This record gives sequence, structure tokens and C-alpha cells, in this order.
Amino acid sequence: MSWWVQLISCGVAAAAFSVLLHQPWRTIPVSSVIAVAGYALFLLLGKTTLAYFLATLFIGICCEICARVMKRTATLFVTGAIVPLVPGVGLYNTMLYVVAGDYGNAVHTGAATVLGLCGIALAITMSSVIFSSFRPHKKKA
Repeated sequence: MSWWVQLISCGVAAAAFSVLLHQPWRTIPVSSVIAVAGYALFLLLGKTTLAYFLATLFIGICCEICARVMKRTATLFVTGAIVPLVPGVGLYNTMLYVVAGDYGNAVHTGAATVLGLCGIALAITMSSVIFSSFRPHKKKA
């Protein structure tokens, strides 16, 4: 599949998932643009475990910035924007290999999928921790 079809599908998937979660209408286009940018970075980095981590870190940072600009929570943006990066095909293929009795490929695919999921979780946590220290403090009167 060509890269532009993947990016368009990514934007539509992020928007549809955001609508499914009843995200406020003003935030849906922002989540979709962040998702497309993050997925483009993921494609450029070659769909590796490091690509999962760096693309998710980029998405998390963008979501934190947009949350502060739009005065919303970052979770609103992250839930829609991260969906295209979740390695569902890897999970499916792992189960398919297990059912077929091909345990070597199941372990290989499953390990790669779990590492990708760990990269996603670590990057979301890191972006939240980084931005939690940048909260504005109210001045004492």
C-alpha cells in the first residue's frame, strides 16, 4: 500500500475513533493531524521498535502542547492520535501462528509486538512526566 493511502487512512481512523469516544468536536481535527504526523514519522523510521517509541514520543509531546494551548486534557488528544500506531496486526499474526502450531514465528512476532507496545507505553509516560514539570505556578499574593 502506498504511503499516502496509509496516511489518509490513519487520519480517518484517528477521527473515527475520536468520534467513537465522544471527543469534543474542536479537538478531533487536531488529534487526526497529530496522528498523521506521528504515523508519517513511524513510516520514515522503518516500523521498528525504536520507531514505535519515537513516533509515540512525538505524538505525546504534540498532544501535551495542544492540550495546553486549547486548555483541555492531553488524554483527549492522545487517545485518538495513538490508535493508528497500536500493533494490532502483530497481535493477530501471533495468535494465527499459535493456532497453526508455528511456535517459532509466534514467539518472534509476539516478542516484536510486545516490544512495540512497551515502546508506546514508555513514550506516553515520558511525555506526560516531562510536561508535568512545566505546569505554571500561581503567584502568591
